[in-house]
Amino acid sequence: MRYARITLPGRNTPITAPVTPDGLSVDLGGDIVPVPEGGFAPAIPGWVYGPLLNERSTWERFSDQMQDKPYVAPPTAPVLYFKPQNTHVGHQARITLPAYAERVELGASLGLVFRRQTAHATPENALDNVAGVTIVLDLSVPNDSIYRPPVQEKCWDGSCPIGPFVTDLVDLPDLTQLTLKTYVNGSLVDERRHAGLVRDPAHLVADVTAFMALSEGDVLMLGYPVGAVPTAKRGDHIRVEVERLGALECTLAGEQA
Repeated sequence: MRYARITLPGRNTPITAPVTPDGLSVDLGGDIVPVPEGGFAPAIPGWVYGPLLNERSTWERFSDQMQDKPYVAPPTAPVLYFKPQNTHVGHQARITLPAYAERVELGASLGLVFRRQTAHATPENALDNVAGVTIVLDLSVPNDSIYRPPVQEKCWDGSCPIGPFVTDLVDLPDLTQLTLKTYVNGSLVDERRHAGLVRDPAHLVADVTAFMALSEGDVLMLGYPVGAVPTAKRGDHIRVEVERLGALECTLAGEQA
């Protein structure tokens, strides 16, 4: 089953409800209500976390830097960044790029949505704590450093479209076999799967929750090949399609004042 988090006219807070097969309406206890224009809220209420080095191509790209100071060795735990709530926007959002960004990377990823607080999970039970999967589009200003926290590059307002739906994990096949397709202005610019992960979904959850708890409603992305994804500029329309999950769309607007 798929769910949407939407804002209905006359309501101040979003509600979560099952969506109809066409994805255009929600089922409110048998009352089928169309999703209003601009009604899609971010699909989850929590924080979004992403691993910087979970794609093997990214690991290989930064392998020489990992041998440099200050660490002089590859990391043994997941290297995480965050997308706080000021970055979260829903399906069909119009997003204003910051003045310092000429182009942004389109880091499409699957996101694991947690059903309850999760700490010290094991690979065997890690996915028992995952309610479903959603599409996350990490809009990031390109950054070649793996040491300086990329806050300015990743945490500007509206830089994390999420949704439009959360699909039950039990309804999905092997997540590494789902195809993510990214379109810019209607043209396909990227097509890939999460097939080259350093840590598969279960091991990623286990290794992250070994040192930090994830809360109900949080999302853990599986990652994307940093520096090897398409970019977009002001005025572009972006669409990310994933089979069985739907399509997430947004438009990039002008500069912030």
